Order: sequence, then C-alpha cells, then structure tokens
Amino acid sequence: MRNPRRTASTAAALMIGLALVAFVSIFAASIKASTTEILEDSVSADYILMNDNFQPFSPEAAQRLSEQPELAAVAGMRFGPWKLDGVGKTLQGIDPATFQQVVRTEVTAGSLDGLSSGGLAVRDQVAEANGWTVGEQVPMEFPRTGVEQVPVKAIYKDNSLNGDFLLGLATYERAYADQADSQILIKAAPGVAPADSRAAVDRVIADFPNVTVRDQAEFRDEQARQIDQIINLFYSLLGLAVIIALFGIVNTLGLSIFERTRELGLLRAVGATRRQLRSMIRWEAVIIAVLGAVLGLAIGVFFGWTIVRALASQGINEFTLPAGQLVLFVVAAGLAGILAAVLPGRRAARIDVLRAITTE
Repeated sequence: MRNPRRTASTAAALMIGLALVAFVSIFAASIKASTTEILEDSVSADYILMNDNFQPFSPEAAQRLSEQPELAAVAGMRFGPWKLDGVGKTLQGIDPATFQQVVRTEVTAGSLDGLSSGGLAVRDQVAEANGWTVGEQVPMEFPRTGVEQVPVKAIYKDNSLNGDFLLGLATYERAYADQADSQILIKAAPGVAPADSRAAVDRVIADFPNVTVRDQAEFRDEQARQIDQIINLFYSLLGLAVIIALFGIVNTLGLSIFERTRELGLLRAVGATRRQLRSMIRWEAVIIAVLGAVLGLAIGVFFGWTIVRALASQGINEFTLPAGQLVLFVVAAGLAGILAAVLPGRRAARIDVLRAITTE
C-alpha cells in the first residue's frame, strides 16, 4: 500500500510470464485433444504406416500388405501438387474401395465409388466457394499432363483429415510421374487377433526400414510426444522470464523494507517477534506472486480460447483446459513467493530496534 505502482509493476512481470505459460499449455492440450478426436471420429484403421521424416516410399509396401490374409483393407495415400487457374493446391490420391474402409467420410453428393474410374472429390466448402456440383468439369493443371478437365464425382464434409481434394488413383497415376505412397492405413480382417495382424504387418514392413508401423494408440502417443518436445522448449524459455519476475519480487520487498525501517522498528518495540516479521514479509511476497499468477492465468486462458477458435478450420477445434497444470502453476507461484521472501524476511528480522525507531 505504501507504493502500489511498484507492487503492481512487480506483479505484472510475473503475470506476463504466467500468461504465456498458461497459453502454451492450453494450446498444447487443445492440439492433443483435437488430434484424438480426429482419429476417433475419422479413422477406422487399426494401423498407420508412414515415414518419420515425411518422405514418400515405394507403393510396393501397400501391394504386398494387401496380399496378407490377416488384413482386410490396405489403403495407400499419395499427395501431389496441382494448380487451379495458376494457384498452387494439394490433393490426395486414393483408391476409393480401400479408402472408405479405413477413413470415415460423410458424402453429401455423389459417391466416392465413382473415383474408381478416375475423377475428383471435393470438400463441401470448397465446392460451394467455386460453385461446383457433381458432374462439373474442373480444369486441373498437373505436373506431367498439363491441364485436364476432371469431373467432380463426389462432395464430402470436412473431417480434418481428407483435405480439400481427393483424386481417384486412376487419374493420379496418369497425371504424376512419381508414384509413391506417403501414408498407408490398414484395417485388420474380422476375427483376427491384434497380435496376428500386427505380426503380418511387421513381416512385410521388415523389408521397408524407412517405414514405421503404429497402431492408433501408438500414433496418438507419438503425436503427443512431439508436441511435448516443442512445448518443453517453450517452457524452458518462459521459465527464464518467470525467474526474472521473482527477482523483481525480491527487489520490491527489499525496497519496501528499507522504506519501512521505522515502522518495522516500532513493531519490534511493541512486541512483534522476528518470526512474525518474517511471516509478514513472506505473506506480502505470496500475495504479489499469487496475484500475478491468477491474473496471468486469466489472460492465458482467454488467449488460448481465442487461438483455438481462430484455428478451428485447421482441425484444432477442441478447447481443453489442463486444470491440473493451471492449479499447479498458481501453487508454484505461491511457493516461489515464499522463496523470494527469504532474504528480505531475514533483513527485516535483523533490524536494530533502537536505530530503526530513530530513523526519519
């Protein structure tokens, strides 16, 4: 109360640091929750195969896997660039017969089965924006064959996995020189034990060391691990900002004790013990730290909610509050405040009473 502006500035420094930490935590938790939702809602495959460096690999892997009796569906997915009126875009090349068994796609017009003879499927929002309907001819410019009039065979709802365009494999093989899979989704045959289907997959993929096999649980864990690695880097950097803010609390308390020398001396003169003075300083530090932490969490939650809303169209649509982590941040801030009060508290307790009460 003696210098509220200085106290507010000290709390503000901690507030900014905790706001960023809370924002990063909420954003990471929301990405994990959104990824889990996409997998549960859109992917019916039991295994997901891909290169950890996101490099394409030989389509022979999918061909040999499809020959295994333990596997019901093997869908290789290929990605390719193309242009629409000179604007670069990306599509996925698929075999609709196997693709529909491993990816749940809600079709609003036409049928994905029509892609078996070639053609294009378009996300509903893209089709609406361009005024396309089933049967429309889309002028697609491919790297190998140039501009082709490709018919729209189906329009589907966004599931955050299919992207904007699905191209039938017959058209893809004609339009692109490079034929390589970027991902393979596999569904085990009915009645086959998970151990047997996994053994069948591993037996084939042993000849393709650049391809990694994961079931859905392993894939989710791997995605979460990659997110955590990035988040931990942010935590390390933001931790420095929080430490600097705690030094600010130490300085603020130190200046406060210097300015209140006479007041502290009078408290000692009327019977306050050294322990009571240390406790008073300690509670002042905790109040500053918790105030900054609570305000920081409020700001962090707001910005976390804002970024999730802004990225909803990119598949991050699950706003998740890591309540345990947020509570832990407040508790840690309080404990840090106690630690920051150690030296100022000792200084206050060691004030010479006679000299203090004569201080102007």
